[in-house]
Amino acid sequence: MPNAKRFHHDGAQIGYRDSGEGRPVVFVHGTGGDGEANFGGMVPHLPGRRVLRPDYAGSGLTQDATEALTLDGLVAQIVAAADHADIDTFDLVGFSLGAAVATRLAARHPGRVRKLVLIGGFVTGSDPRSRLQFQHWAHLARADPDALARLMILTGFSHDFLSGLGDLDAIVRDMVDGSNWHGVARQAELDLRVDISDDLRLVKAPTLVLANRYDQMVDPAASETIADAIEGADLRWIEGPHLALMEKPSVIGALLHDYLKA
Repeated sequence: MPNAKRFHHDGAQIGYRDSGEGRPVVFVHGTGGDGEANFGGMVPHLPGRRVLRPDYAGSGLTQDATEALTLDGLVAQIVAAADHADIDTFDLVGFSLGAAVATRLAARHPGRVRKLVLIGGFVTGSDPRSRLQFQHWAHLARADPDALARLMILTGFSHDFLSGLGDLDAIVRDMVDGSNWHGVARQAELDLRVDISDDLRLVKAPTLVLANRYDQMVDPAASETIADAIEGADLRWIEGPHLALMEKPSVIGALLHDYLKA
């Protein structure tokens, strides 16, 4: 795999993709995703940047036998990947669960994050709807991955986007065959325990919050809460669903490029 690197850290084998040259930006993926699936389409829209895309426990290139994941553990894996890549200070972009990871990283390691971007984030997974969703994801990941793949596709993308994809059954099969479903279950169980309420006020980096207006996975109002809690944060709206970053990588890539270039 081009630009893929692996190293051992705290009992895990951590993998990341490292491409481009210039000021570094680190991307943190969401539940059930990885650095390639969530952000691969954006890389061409970030000219002049070194792009680091780590996979945390349960996804992609990373192998970690830890059963119960923690937010602090995932933060440590992202920091370890930056250290292995010899990157000290970087811009940081987090998506969904990755937005929670990125927020805690920025709060706990303020000297390392130059600018922060949070896409489709949530503060806590403890509200009734989130609990129902994440419990359902964890159950299906272990009992019926095909059903979870279909549910994630249906709720993650827009009607128009799905209508133009062609053979959706083939896409589901590829997703079922290519995903780490035990890892997805562990990540969904972590979603239930997420609470970054105290981290938000500790973020000092300039922050852009991107909210997905038609999000069916995460309440779009959560992005408003996040932006209100981080001093000086800028809130902007994406006219799309939760996986808008995969539907519209050029749109979001351009937003990131403009915000991070200064």
